[in-house]
Amino acid sequence: MNITVIYNPAAGGGREALLCRFVAELERLEAKVRLHHTTGPSDATRYLQSLPDQGDCVVAVGGDGTTNEVLNGLAPGVAMGVFATGTANVLAKELGLPKKPEAAARVVVEGKSVSVTPARLNGRRFIMMCGVGYDAWVVDGVDLSIKEKFGKLAYVMAMLGQIRRYGERRYRVTVDGRPLDCFSAIITNGKHYGGSFVLSREANILRPQVQVLLFQKPGVRFLLRCLTALLFGRMEQVDGVASLRAQAVTIQCEGAEEPIQADGDPAGMLPADIQVDDLAVPVRVPQMFLP
Repeated sequence: MNITVIYNPAAGGGREALLCRFVAELERLEAKVRLHHTTGPSDATRYLQSLPDQGDCVVAVGGDGTTNEVLNGLAPGVAMGVFATGTANVLAKELGLPKKPEAAARVVVEGKSVSVTPARLNGRRFIMMCGVGYDAWVVDGVDLSIKEKFGKLAYVMAMLGQIRRYGERRYRVTVDGRPLDCFSAIITNGKHYGGSFVLSREANILRPQVQVLLFQKPGVRFLLRCLTALLFGRMEQVDGVASLRAQAVTIQCEGAEEPIQADGDPAGMLPADIQVDDLAVPVRVPQMFLP
């Protein structure tokens, strides 16, 4: 098996020892490994696009942002693997991927491939989710120096800092041609959010559709109810949260520049045009994986 490993040394504060163990296990399993250390944003995508042959599988070693960059550089038909060493690692949780490097390497070589259909946000693919409103403000407000030192604490601080803003912007979200209004929205391909939290029980990462969660009531009390429900995996049971399946979504906000987040990183500004991709990606998962 010919494997290209893309390693982000900045993800999770750097995990050089884990990387060495991961590569050593791949080689023990008789894989031929090509290793690339990323040097900055978008480097993984550019590097993969420059390769005439990416091999049988490209493995993202880093966080969800690294996986997103690999996804956007991946050639058609090449499998994607993930060894999560980042902060939230939402995709790894969704796919039941192991944390130990040796076990993760065995999934790449000895596991199976499942078809995951990404979505496109203004032409760029994302594999887990994108969001506007409070969700995007939090991602946009994360202090990267705190994230590097303290991980998820940076997100907690950003969440606290943005709570009082919730409800100040109204968004027009068109879901498969149906116009709806909300005060925040998350478009998700999978069930999980922020790591191990269950955002949507209706979502299925193996289904070529996205799940659209609309937060349709304003007010800090409503947002706090939603955040509490997230802790227990009951977000879709909150009165004022709508959950719909979709193939195509557009989002607009008049009179203000509003950020978007995709796979946990800033992804530009509104308006947003979201379409389920035409092409599924084979992703390596454990043999016992069930969605």
